[in-house]
Amino acid sequence: MNDISKIWWQQITGARKFLDKTANALASGKSAVICLSETTAWLDDMRIILREFLNKKFGGIKAVHEINAADFEPATFVFENFCSDAVKSEFMPFGEKARVKFLAERDDITLNNACLWIRNASEAQAENWFEFIADYHNFLRGKNKGIFLLEAGANFNLAGRADVEIFSCEEEISDYDCFAFNIFIAAEFGKGDKFTKRYLAELVSNATGLDVELGAECIKCGSDFLKRPRRFLEDKSHEEIEQAVWTTQLKLIFPLIEIFRRDFVKKYESRLEKLLPVELNSGKKILAPDEAEIGDLYSILSGENLPPDDWEELKIYRDARNKLAHFSPLTLEEVQMIFK
Repeated sequence: MNDISKIWWQQITGARKFLDKTANALASGKSAVICLSETTAWLDDMRIILREFLNKKFGGIKAVHEINAADFEPATFVFENFCSDAVKSEFMPFGEKARVKFLAERDDITLNNACLWIRNASEAQAENWFEFIADYHNFLRGKNKGIFLLEAGANFNLAGRADVEIFSCEEEISDYDCFAFNIFIAAEFGKGDKFTKRYLAELVSNATGLDVELGAECIKCGSDFLKRPRRFLEDKSHEEIEQAVWTTQLKLIFPLIEIFRRDFVKKYESRLEKLLPVELNSGKKILAPDEAEIGDLYSILSGENLPPDDWEELKIYRDARNKLAHFSPLTLEEVQMIFK
């Protein structure tokens, strides 16, 4: 287990709540279905952490048994593996439902002190196990005996029952959870100044969405990812990546442009007042210095003898604003120039 996966499953609100809800339901005597997607992060580490939670909750009263779903009836499997030969000999075979009822009514089987964790089930197998678990709890009639934890896919769509709760990883985890995680990882493991780290976290969040494991890999690659995001996002189209880059820059760069404009107007306020009011070629009238946008300032002051550095900086910010306003992302070099 790595430090990053532990941060995700133990410290990020949505991910931790998903595990807490599951563990609490099982500790209360209910069974649970956890719906996992292909992008569920660090699945093996999640299982280790959830098992630790369960062991603490159970306090030695119930033992966790991990099993792989297979092509056999759940009731038959449980009967064969959690009943002694003596108990089996008392069963009268009248079908699977009778077997489920038999399991629920017996007080002398190891199932009663067990939590069966069913993994790697296909969609059909998950539904089959769910029906068995629901029937088993129905026959229990509220008694606290064996419980089940079933892993299902993200498309599992059966409704929960009174003693069988369903928890969806995707529903519990929000975009904000992913963003908070990316910000934390970028701050801890990323390189560069605070603006670059924030830019990295924002871009990763916009580009990878709920796939935080992929996002963490992108963040660890730092400047390599910022220079060549397509290399790390092979399942994304060029348009999707461009949109993620532009959205990130719009959020982070536009406020910096406005701060520069405000400071620039304040610095040259007296000179601008002498040049105003003015009507630009576009027909726009500027009556006061603070009404001038970046492009307006560039036009109004074009004949003025400004210090070269100030003029160059004004040009950089004007070009950046024009690009973003026309849905065109800045290059990484342009972004870094503004951050500096």
